[in-house]
Amino acid sequence: MDVSQWILVAVVILLIVAYPILVTTRNKKERQKLDEQTNSLKRGDKVMTTSGVVGTIVDLVQEGERKIVTIETGAGKNKGYVSVDAYAIYSVLNNNFEPIDQKEDKKEVKKVETKEIKAETKNDEANVNKTE
Repeated sequence: MDVSQWILVAVVILLIVAYPILVTTRNKKERQKLDEQTNSLKRGDKVMTTSGVVGTIVDLVQEGERKIVTIETGAGKNKGYVSVDAYAIYSVLNNNFEPIDQKEDKKEVKKVETKEIKAETKNDEANVNKTE
């Protein structure tokens, strides 16, 4: 075997060893984030479940190792209650039914887009004036 084949074998072995480590670290971070979200749930939070049910938390009950969340959905005659495991909560929403952590990002994007549009408009006006 020459040097290039040894390098190839070494790279394959490195990938076989590194891949499980990287996947485990990523899963650990995701699990930690989910645990933080689940532990921070409280009555009155507007939430969305993984199945898309949107409502307000009205009750939290600890049953052994599991946390059961009761969600009030609908209004008036259409009001209903759903009990789900706390890990079925996909995200906590604000009053506009947008995820709290994503709303801040949208504001920043809008500001940048507005500046770019103004710059493009000025450039377009300058080009129109040059052609006339």
